[in-house]
Amino acid sequence: MIRIVIIEDVEEVRQGLRYLLSLDPQIEVLKTFSSAEPFLESFPLLTIPDIVLMDIGLPGINGIEATSRIIEKYPETSILMLTIFEEEDKILSAIQAGATGYILKNTDPGELVAQIKSINSGGSPISPSIARKILKEFRKEKLYKEKRDYNLTPREKDIFKGIVEGLTYREISKRYNIASSTVKKHILHIYQKLEVNSKVEFIKKVLEEELI
Repeated sequence: MIRIVIIEDVEEVRQGLRYLLSLDPQIEVLKTFSSAEPFLESFPLLTIPDIVLMDIGLPGINGIEATSRIIEKYPETSILMLTIFEEEDKILSAIQAGATGYILKNTDPGELVAQIKSINSGGSPISPSIARKILKEFRKEKLYKEKRDYNLTPREKDIFKGIVEGLTYREISKRYNIASSTVKKHILHIYQKLEVNSKVEFIKKVLEEELI
């Protein structure tokens, strides 16, 4: 079971998320909160969630500050930021605070569940539009370094291009007519060759070393 806590101030959204996630037999919603304070005040936790689904624009302590406090106390818990915001400063601040993923509230419900399961399997989901904004921001501060040859295979180079464009596993799978499981294996190999552990680290390395 994937144990989840939801922190969202809009009741309709909070209850909607709880209902949606409760439909999946692999997910258990432990509790929901309308603000971060009650959750933070409940430390130490009797049951540690695997994932906290966190709104960024919370009243009182915002989602970014709450993320930082949660990660400090429970580094094994993943934080998935679910928000309407696409501003670069909020995106980067959330990631720097320790968020594992950052996706928009208008994400398809099925895709949201898939992203939650991806996080639980070690993934780091970022909406395509968010990925492009991160690339744009890192491009402003990129460091010019000598290009390295990471010995990517032709197929890995195809997958590499898809990741840079911000495509999802499903979109890469469709573009190159290969199974999603195969895409995941290729991405794992690419990450290993580039010595990165997440999409954020991957994107940063691509920009810093001008691999595109």
